[in-house]
Amino acid sequence: QYKMKVLSKFLSGLGMMLLVHAGFSTIHIKGLDPEVKLPPIDVLIEVCVAFFFAVISSLMQMPELKKIRNAADLDEFATDAAFHPPEFQVVHHRGQSLAKRRRALEEKKKAKK
Repeated sequence: QYKMKVLSKFLSGLGMMLLVHAGFSTIHIKGLDPEVKLPPIDVLIEVCVAFFFAVISSLMQMPELKKIRNAADLDEFATDAAFHPPEFQVVHHRGQSLAKRRRALEEKKKAKK
């Protein structure tokens, strides 16, 4: 594990140094002959190698992938708990107490008649 981290950092640094070197080479060649439109083939190869090193180093630094659970593995409770967490369920609300008061008042009115 440690060797992979060191190797990935080394490849990343090497890729960055190759990119910087390719940039300086391009600037140097443009300074020598301003009519050159494209960089020479060795600079293009150097950029491709640097890109390859950067991709490989980033893939080496990536953590292990986690398994995806199959939909058949999920039971109804887990899905229901995911979409309806119990801490957001409203069990007691004002309507219940108001309904009790209304019933009590209606019973009092009936008792008076």
